[in-house]
Amino acid sequence: MKYILVILVSLLLSTTLFSQEFKVQVGVSVQITGTDRKIYDAIQADLNDFVNTRKWTNYNYKTEEKIEGFISILVKKRVSQTDFQGDLNIQLRRPVYNSSYTTTMLNTQELDFTFKYQEGTTLQFEENTYYDNLTSTIAFYLYYFLAIDADSFSLGGGIPYFKVCQNIVTAAQKSAQRGWKSFENEKNKYWMSENYNNATYRYMHDVWYNYHMMGLDKMHSDAQSEARNNIFLALESLQRTNREKSQLICVQQFIDAKSDEIIQIFKGAPDNEKERVIKIMTEINPANTNKYEQIRTNQGSNSGLNTPLNNDNNLFNPNQPR
Repeated sequence: MKYILVILVSLLLSTTLFSQEFKVQVGVSVQITGTDRKIYDAIQADLNDFVNTRKWTNYNYKTEEKIEGFISILVKKRVSQTDFQGDLNIQLRRPVYNSSYTTTMLNTQELDFTFKYQEGTTLQFEENTYYDNLTSTIAFYLYYFLAIDADSFSLGGGIPYFKVCQNIVTAAQKSAQRGWKSFENEKNKYWMSENYNNATYRYMHDVWYNYHMMGLDKMHSDAQSEARNNIFLALESLQRTNREKSQLICVQQFIDAKSDEIIQIFKGAPDNEKERVIKIMTEINPANTNKYEQIRTNQGSNSGLNTPLNNDNNLFNPNQPR
């Protein structure tokens, strides 16, 4: 009987671990001199549990399928015993098929992020209920992670998760905290959700799919030219979205995450491909025209492979499993 119980417990634990969606690093650092770290360690531990042990979808994720990212809060001010202010840093990463390379999907920041935290109180979240700025904001970014990741694997796969983001934003309209209202600016969570749920900008879903599933994931194969062409199609969809309305947050976030990578991919392309990409990128992101001129640099290769990037991985390393 004892052995049966051990087996049942092991199966239960393995099923629980199997089902979780995220493998996200959570960090809380402090920029306040002479502070006691106890409360911040508690925030970090509770957030880590909130992110990585909670069930966020109805799907079971295998270990290799878990979504990787980074959520960091730099606390700059303790307003009261339960009120804090600082900067929130968010990053989403995705492994590229059959390579050791990990591509950045999102790299964004919220300055002057304010939140409440009461030690010993369970962090609560429901999609259509606003409890506090901390849990709603973190949950918003987790569903944003899920949405972008799903879009990169199947065409329009992220749409259900973008709708959850919209529900979180709607519930947060009663909040006094910044970041949720349409009138504040066009770079906050309201507009992040709006862009992807607005049919006018539907081509952004094509961008993620063609760039990753049809592009990066095929660069390890013999069809590198086809893969690069699919990435070019993604950039055309990005251009089309930008022409609907310039300065969209969805386009800006893509550029922030991908500009250096795009340059490295097309440095090894034929000259006609280089010129087409430079034209698109300078139209979308004219402030960095000089940066995209680097694409003309001769790599001595037409493959676009094995190009060092800033994250110390090779762009693609064939023969290295995902």
